[in-house]
Order: sequence, then C-alpha cells, then structure tokens
Amino acid sequence: MTTAEMHNNLLSALEKKVPDKSKLVEILMDTLHIEKGAVYRRLRGDVPFTFYEVVIIAKRLEISLNNFMYTDSVRKGRFELTFLEYMNMNEMEYKRWEDLIAFFGTAKNDPHSEIADSSNMLPICIYTRYDSLIKYYLFKYEYLLHGLENRITYSELQVPDRLNSIFRSYAEAFKNFASTTFILDYMVFQYLITDLRYFSDIHLITTDDLQQIKNDLFSLLNDFESIALTGCFETTENRVSIYISDVNLDSTYICTQIKNIYVGLVRTFILNTVESFDQSSFRKIKEWIQSQTKSSTLITQSGAAYRADFFEKQRQLITEL
Repeated sequence: MTTAEMHNNLLSALEKKVPDKSKLVEILMDTLHIEKGAVYRRLRGDVPFTFYEVVIIAKRLEISLNNFMYTDSVRKGRFELTFLEYMNMNEMEYKRWEDLIAFFGTAKNDPHSEIADSSNMLPICIYTRYDSLIKYYLFKYEYLLHGLENRITYSELQVPDRLNSIFRSYAEAFKNFASTTFILDYMVFQYLITDLRYFSDIHLITTDDLQQIKNDLFSLLNDFESIALTGCFETTENRVSIYISDVNLDSTYICTQIKNIYVGLVRTFILNTVESFDQSSFRKIKEWIQSQTKSSTLITQSGAAYRADFFEKQRQLITEL
C-alpha cells in the first residue's frame, strides 16, 4: 500500500468516526498537541501523519488500525513486507524510524511499560552502540539483498551519518521501558562468528576490519555482562531480564506495550519487520515469547556459574576468529 492510499483510508475512517470536521480538528489538536494549522495541513495531505500520530489517533478514537492500514483487497493478508534500501533511504523511510524512536521514548512516562525481545541474532538495540557492528549488519544486508549484482566490500561501505545516528538513538530509546526482557539463542554469537569467518575467507572483510569488529564484540560482551550482573540499564536503572535459550530459536519476535498501545513485531531479513497493532496478535506474540523462558536460563542477578561460563565461551569464540 502506498502512503497516499493509507492517508486516504485514514481520512475515510476519521470522517466516519467524527463526521463534524470542526469537532474532528479539535480532537486532533488535543490528541496530537499541535496547532490548528498543522492539523489542516495533515488533513489536506500537505504533511503526512507520522507512524506515532496514527497510532495515537487510532487509540484515542478507538479505530482499528487495520481499518485504514489495509484496503479491502488485502485485508486477509494483514502484514505487508517492505525491503528498505538502507544505504539510500528516502525522507519517509527515515521518518518511519524516527517515529518508532519517538514512540519508544514515551515509555519513560509509563511505569508499567514493557518490551520483550526473543532473538536468534544479536538484538539491534544491543549492537547499535558500536559503529563497526552497525556497519557489519548493513554490509551483510546489502550483500544478501543485491547478491552478485553488487559485491561491495565491508571497507567500501559508507554508512550515512543520519542512519548511524538513527540506530544509536534506537539503542538509547530502548532503555526507556520500565521492564525489558531479552531471550537469546545460545548460539547467537556462534552464528555471527560463522558469518564473519565466511566474509573474511572470500576477502570481503579485511584482517584489519575484522580486528575492529572483534574489539567491538569484546566491548559489547563486557557491557552486556554488566547488565546481566546488575539487572538494569546503567543510565536509566530500568529493569532488565536476560535469558539464554537452551534450544534454537526459530526467529526474532518483539512485543511492546506502552499504556494502552500494543505492538507485536516479527523481525525479517536482518533489519526489517512486519508488525501488528492488533491486541490479540500482540498477546499471541507475547505468549510465544513467554513460553520460551521455559527452556531458557535466567542470567540476570542469578545463575552466576552459568552466566560466567556463557560469557567466557563467547569471548573464546571471538578470540579464535
């Protein structure tokens, strides 16, 4: 669905819910905390509603997001997958990321906000504090997305400053949740090491670049182990629970709750997601994540021997790379 189609569906849903345009404008001013002129610009289509604004409007007026996110012809398939050209994103695509970060930022105003991330790869919010790791995952994404058409090396890849800033802001926004849960596949670092060794063997990552990645991985492990020891993020002191799954995880699932806004996400193709704002879908994803704790070991402020052994094994893997 195009942005224009989504905008038209949104306007149609709003008109049905609040036929009186003057009243609708007042509601949107109060809901979005913007001036009347800004509301009219959005209603005319001069300025698009942001992701965050759409979610807030839907909750305020009790409109299902599916009513205007999808046309009747695709209503049965509620998820739409879009590949982002991360190295050449347009303004709307940057805005989508910035809206998500702003949405996560509101978690600090909700003492009951929570987010859970069950992953078979390093969570984005963990590795995006390190430039070489941001660059590596973008490099792998480009390699798999374009294949032999564009065999760019890791060294040749130039990450836009704005994109780097987006990822770092995302990592910081994650810390605003009152409660955060991570469930990691016990092989998560082994998967990464295997990939790095492959790219090194085919000469797309140099020895010097590989060393920098290794240095950042050691730093990441130190930081992650510190969180496991304290059970919280240092900057916000918000609670963090880290589990290591003893069985392989099939994919990456994320569920987010801020006040009465529920979002369920499934990560696909390294850096993309499909998402649902439907509360029943959110519950299914949350239940799936919670079920994975049954076959996992909690390493935050407990399981000292298991925790020490886990981090020692990961450091050994990196050392041998």
